[in-house]
Amino acid sequence: MDTGSKLCMGCMNELDENGVCHYCSYSDDIPHLQSYLAPRTVLDDRYIIGKMLSYNGEGASYICYDMIRKCKAVAREYMPDTLCERERGSSNIIVNPECLAKYKTYMSEFTDMNKVLSRMKNLTHISTAMDIFVENNTTYVILEYVEGVSLKKFLQTNTGYLTWNRVKKLFMPLFTTLSIIHNAGIIHRGISPENIIVTTDGELKLTGFSISSIRTSNTGLSSEFYSGYTAPEQYSSLAYQGTWTDVYAVAAVLYRILTGCMPLDASTRLTNDTLVPATRINPGIPVYVSNVLSHAMAVRGEDRIQTINDFVTQLFDKHYQLEHQKGATQTIPIQRQQRSSSSRSGSGKNTKNAEKSNTASVIAAIIIVVVFLALGGVMLALLLTPPDKSKDSSTVVSFPDDTAQTGIQTSATLEPIITISSAAEEDSPYGTGAVMPELSGKRYETVVNQLGNEFTIRAEYYYSDVEQKGLIAEQSIPAGTEYDPQRKNELVVKVCKGSENVPVPSYAGKTYKAYSELLDSLDIKYKKVEIDSKQVPIGYVVSTDIGVGYNVNIKNGEVLTVRVSKGITVTTKATEKAPDTPAEQPAQ
Repeated sequence: MDTGSKLCMGCMNELDENGVCHYCSYSDDIPHLQSYLAPRTVLDDRYIIGKMLSYNGEGASYICYDMIRKCKAVAREYMPDTLCERERGSSNIIVNPECLAKYKTYMSEFTDMNKVLSRMKNLTHISTAMDIFVENNTTYVILEYVEGVSLKKFLQTNTGYLTWNRVKKLFMPLFTTLSIIHNAGIIHRGISPENIIVTTDGELKLTGFSISSIRTSNTGLSSEFYSGYTAPEQYSSLAYQGTWTDVYAVAAVLYRILTGCMPLDASTRLTNDTLVPATRINPGIPVYVSNVLSHAMAVRGEDRIQTINDFVTQLFDKHYQLEHQKGATQTIPIQRQQRSSSSRSGSGKNTKNAEKSNTASVIAAIIIVVVFLALGGVMLALLLTPPDKSKDSSTVVSFPDDTAQTGIQTSATLEPIITISSAAEEDSPYGTGAVMPELSGKRYETVVNQLGNEFTIRAEYYYSDVEQKGLIAEQSIPAGTEYDPQRKNELVVKVCKGSENVPVPSYAGKTYKAYSELLDSLDIKYKKVEIDSKQVPIGYVVSTDIGVGYNVNIKNGEVLTVRVSKGITVTTKATEKAPDTPAEQPAQ
């Protein structure tokens, strides 16, 4: 076509008057693999196919040009090379007759997965599916073209690793997106630095969605694994996979970014697990973050963090950090090493070391006694001295820093929640005595737990597609303002409610109780309707009035109708198996 003759088939930019591309080194003389589409092939009378970008056991991806939208795109062709081949001199696919059933089954999975993704156009951190059509005896998906570089190349140009403070800001929107995708019933199974794009705007986009069979062993397709990032259960067709499979991959990606070292391949860890904790490679990584990564990368799926939501909660709520009540005195245990009679009869060198250790212990004990006596004297003086309003003592409430390296087993002094300063401040309408901390970016539950005794805290919620649910964005009392801890001042905070449009999660094989708990966690309002069913066991969900993957607007109070079976009674023997549920169909 005339339009295609003016475009470079390597980058889809316009050629100059001499037919030369100034953006890439592609040439029409470069031969293409005969099993795949030839450059300048036109699909659906709309898409001009360019060079092939990549291929795996599921099919191939090509750069293409959309003649209607006048923009670049990516065409994904379903073509499992172990089940079919390209007809010579044609674009048609010829399926091996013995593999016809498997070919159609996998193509149906490929189509269904991309249809669900196409309904998530409000998610800005995945490569959006814009069109799906059938041609050449196969299925094609047109995906958004993402300008940027892979995370793998990005790391190569950024000293090989990033700090935790930078990583958490970069990955938070991606965590939210992945959680929504999981709720829609899609598991990626191929998350790695190769499938994460760093856009020209400095954001992350997840690409490389494929059917489950090419990322699982022994399925009849050419397996696609990412060494260091593929979860152990993917190396066996008999092991269970789920959201925990992607948790492993995400944790492995963070491990690589924070340490600069690729984690051990999971197939190796199955027989010899020598994975080194991240903080031992890079001491700048907070200990609790390292602990969470180790937990998320457990070899056994059942020992692993199960969902992205739990993974993020532990990363940002610091569940692996010791906590104590405000104002409580912290006692640092003195650990004494017990010696047996045989060790006492050791060399003279060991005896000298023991004497030095005992001397140090005595000195430390004397210092502690002196410090406590001094503190006692100060407290007594404060009690006997009348208050001086010109020099108020301010109590500063501070939250632990995200980079504090504190873990469960540490015996070092933790950062106190309450510290004392004597800076004189002007009188405040909220009283004096303490200083309001910065709450922006803190979790609402954490703030309520720490300041709930001193304030009447009221939350004002708002919705956002990019900000993390549960984090505070604004506070009515500015940080640094003095307040009286004895007065119940009102504190109003603006808290993110997450996205107002939440995809309906999968109900397949779920009882009404389990499904209602899932809906509650997503803040989706719902009502129960019992219906007769000859196929679905009593108490299990039959269907919903809004199809799985379609959005429910929780801001407007949209109510999801959950249809529950009141039909057949299931025998004990039958209940041992997963109940049969009808295929989920989008609401018409």
